[in-house]
Amino acid sequence: MSKYKQFDNLKTNLKKKNYKAFFFFIGFTLLIWIFVQMSKTYNHEVKLSFQLKEVPQHIVIEDKSQDISVEVNHTGFKILFINLFNSTLSLNFDELDSIGNAYTFNLKQNKSKIEKPLRVSSGELEILQDSLHFTFFKLTTKKLKIKPNFQVSFSKGYDSIKNFSFDPSHIEVSGNVSILKKLEFISTERKNLKDISDTLYGTVNIQKIDSVSINYLVETVKYTLPVAKFTEGNFEIPIDVENNASNEEFVIFPKTATVNFKTSLSNYEKIDESGFKVVAKYEPDEDFMILELVKQPKFVKNVSLENYKVDYLIKR
Repeated sequence: MSKYKQFDNLKTNLKKKNYKAFFFFIGFTLLIWIFVQMSKTYNHEVKLSFQLKEVPQHIVIEDKSQDISVEVNHTGFKILFINLFNSTLSLNFDELDSIGNAYTFNLKQNKSKIEKPLRVSSGELEILQDSLHFTFFKLTTKKLKIKPNFQVSFSKGYDSIKNFSFDPSHIEVSGNVSILKKLEFISTERKNLKDISDTLYGTVNIQKIDSVSINYLVETVKYTLPVAKFTEGNFEIPIDVENNASNEEFVIFPKTATVNFKTSLSNYEKIDESGFKVVAKYEPDEDFMILELVKQPKFVKNVSLENYKVDYLIKR
């Protein structure tokens, strides 16, 4: 008989019989077999995960979750249930013992505390390690200045009167002393501000440092940037000659320097030549003197000299 004819006969027989009952019988038999196998007792290794809870705020434990392996001598159903639903156990901080620079939890001495949530008896559980170790460090605190991370562009004729101010001006952070001693400031998140023509107010998040483990007592700060209408001005300032290394008498030319600056309209009338001082510094090996602006009013910005050197002669 050919293979094709045998296949046709099998199809015909299945059509004549109740194939649904046949498959039900196969499935029911398989179910009974699985039930019998899962009801047997096995000695199986199971991974348990301990999650440390209720840690005081002044203590940092970086690895609060630790895994251990145990052997469970129980039915397949029980082992499956532990693996699927009961393999994570909570561990309170006050259950730990302090030894040196670590906190420990003795697994063997606290075996009954592990057996209870698993609902197994003493003879059904074997713990394969002695204890858990949690290294820690105590937190110190430090106040850090806030540094703006803003890109500001002003409308034509406008500028800021002062720098950014923040409320609070410093934020307190806590962490390992070895980390905190390297930190001098905390930046804000990046913020772009365009076409500004009025005083700025707002809130901004601080830029957390992902590479280190520290806690931030404040995560958002208020900022202010005073903005006003600005104008440009300039003065001719007499040049003072600075010469500490020689008793020579010098003649310089020109004798004045032009100082350019910007200031707000409200402060323009408060500024005069007396608020500026320009000095010429003598260097024996140079044919000219370098000019330096050593004094300027606090109300001005973008201050510059039109020339930064002058010629000189030595009076004989």
